[in-house]
Amino acid sequence: MNNKRPLKAKNLKIIDYLGNYYATFDGTKVWRIEKWVVNLLKLCDGKRTLDQIAEEISKMCGHPPEDVKIGLKPLLEELEASGFITYI
Repeated sequence: MNNKRPLKAKNLKIIDYLGNYYATFDGTKVWRIEKWVVNLLKLCDGKRTLDQIAEEISKMCGHPPEDVKIGLKPLLEELEASGFITYI
């Protein structure tokens, strides 16, 4: 898992509407998402490994990187299952 590099789906559009965030692929189905999910998706650029993402989040929140990785895994699994990210 540590060497995987998550990449936000190219056709996923993030919409900021009056401070609320929404995600859609083609406009037919829209998901309301939280700002922290938007920030996480920005880190999923295909260049950073999961360890690097966990390290960056660790710096922002002050929790140890190992703890961040534990919480990050199910979140990324859910984003992958919904098609929001893939791995390269």
